[in-house]
This record gives sequence, C-alpha cells and structure tokens, in this order.
Amino acid sequence: MDDTIQYAQESTRPKDNAAENDVLAALYSMHKLSPTHAVITCPIRHKNFFYISENSQSIFGYDQQYMAAHFRELKDYISRVHEADTNDLNECIQFFSSFVQNEPPGDFQKLRAVFHYRFLHASGRSIYLQDEKAVLLTEKNKIIHYSLISKKPDEIAFAGVKLEVYKDENGLKKLFDYKPSASGNKLSNRERDLVQLIKQGLTTKEIASQLSISHNTVRNIKSKMFAKFNVTNTIELLNMTS
Repeated sequence: MDDTIQYAQESTRPKDNAAENDVLAALYSMHKLSPTHAVITCPIRHKNFFYISENSQSIFGYDQQYMAAHFRELKDYISRVHEADTNDLNECIQFFSSFVQNEPPGDFQKLRAVFHYRFLHASGRSIYLQDEKAVLLTEKNKIIHYSLISKKPDEIAFAGVKLEVYKDENGLKKLFDYKPSASGNKLSNRERDLVQLIKQGLTTKEIASQLSISHNTVRNIKSKMFAKFNVTNTIELLNMTS
C-alpha cells in the first residue's frame, strides 16, 4: 500500500503476520474513507500495536513519525490537551467507562463515544478537536479499538468539553450528551442576569443601567467570567454558558 502501512508495519510487531495485514488493511480503508480524519489505535487496548494515519500532520501539525514517538502513551497525548479542558475530559472518560460497565457485553461494539476538547497544535495555538472512539471488527473477527479525530473549522467556537454517546442499531441513535461544565462552574445570579442581557444584544452601558450598577462593574464581572470559563471573547462565553 502506501507509506502509512509501511510505517505501521515497521513500528509494530504483532505475532501473527496474517492478522497484522488484516488489521492494517482495515485501518487503511478507514483512513481513506475519511481523509479529513486521523485514525489512531487505542494505546490502552493495543499496547503492542500502534497505528496512526499519514494525514495526522494536517490536523495536529505533527508528522506521523513524531506522533508515533511522542504520543504513543495516552498520558503524553493528554498532556497536550488544553489545561483548562483536562479535568473535564478525564471526567467524561470516567463517565463513559462507568456507562459501558452497565451495558451488555455484546453491545460495546455498537457504541460510539464522541469527545469534544481543545488540543495544543504544533504551532502553539489551541485547536478544537472532535475525537470519536469506536470499535472496528475486521474480516477475521479481530476487534480494533480506534479514534477517528478531526479538527473543527476555526469559525466554530468551542463550547466546552463534551461527550456524546451513540449506539448503532439500524443506524446511529444518539443516547445522550454529557457536559461536565454544565454541573460545574455554575453561574451566580448576577452572572446569569448579565449573560441574559448580553444575549439580548445590550451594550455595557445599557446592561449597567438594567442592573443598576456601574459600567466598570459590568466590565469587571465580564472579565472574571472570561477567566472562570477560560474564554477570550463574548461569543465563546455565551457558548460556554448556554
């Protein structure tokens, strides 16, 4: 095939060559079917096997060889997640793990977990990633756990770490959303009033008048909310507090 398959063969050593070729062919097909998504095998489920598709650089900014050398351990990958998102992402992972434990064993292969979080690009800026965890069953009935990771367009504002869970039953059916920030970082009554007035399109001066406070106080409250939710503009703030 191409350099992707060759590199994967050189960097892994499954004992069964026939099984190896079957797995690589399946992952290669997955990559070609979704060229805008990076395909990465789960480093926890497959400790002796690692695959990452060649298009990783177009998403993360790091080439295939660098990612294989530096992100093969899950903790190393997590270390590049935006520091403000790490705790919420870990909470989402734990929540999904608990959910899976209560599902019938045979149903695990039908589940798809989609995580939304920010990641440190090679350029040093944060990018918004959609990370879909799923299971692939090869022609020889080998189960491969993988991630299908894509970068959201820059014009789409990040709205907080989130987990979406789907189940494949004659088509994907969404089971639920889980957003840790919805239960944490709760708004005070004053913050809630401010957000509602911002949504109405009021200026700082108009908000101050409505709340009977000074415009400087409005700016201070807003500034503290930016820090609280780790956002840089009003649009991001509204997304995080919706």
